[in-house]
Amino acid sequence: MTRLLSALLAILALVACDNRPTRPAAVVTEEAGIEVRFPVRLGAVATRQRLAVTELEKARGLMATASLPEDEGMAFLYQDDTRMSFWMKGTLIDLDIAFVAADGTILEVRTMQAGDTNTTSSSSERVRFSVEMAAGWFARRGVKPGDKVDLAGLRAALTARGFVAAHYLP
Repeated sequence: MTRLLSALLAILALVACDNRPTRPAAVVTEEAGIEVRFPVRLGAVATRQRLAVTELEKARGLMATASLPEDEGMAFLYQDDTRMSFWMKGTLIDLDIAFVAADGTILEVRTMQAGDTNTTSSSSERVRFSVEMAAGWFARRGVKPGDKVDLAGLRAALTARGFVAAHYLP
């Protein structure tokens, strides 16, 4: 019996001396998909945004969307400032697009026609992301160039989708 007890104590002592770092317990999370809407203010107006982050999501955008609820849209996020261009091939509804700087300032708002294969480009090369809403939304809600987009809301949405927010927003 004392031999068994001695052996157990020796094993416990060896295990206790193991200085390898322990692995943290695996955390199982479910990342939100593109269909999830996130709360993001545009100016003073509360909206719900889907995020287009991957190249495939950005290429599809709101194609085949037959209608948008009044305060829902899609934010297209990029890692660098650039002049952005969009087209409406395969898009069934007219849309407004706001081109937004990295600091969240809306630089300009343009209207795009359903099915138009011509590109709509930003006039600025310092656009970091854009937000599409139903045509006329920005005018109806009084959101205009110079207003700010809620970056904290976008950061939280990016994180919930499993992306590193700092790669897209300062």
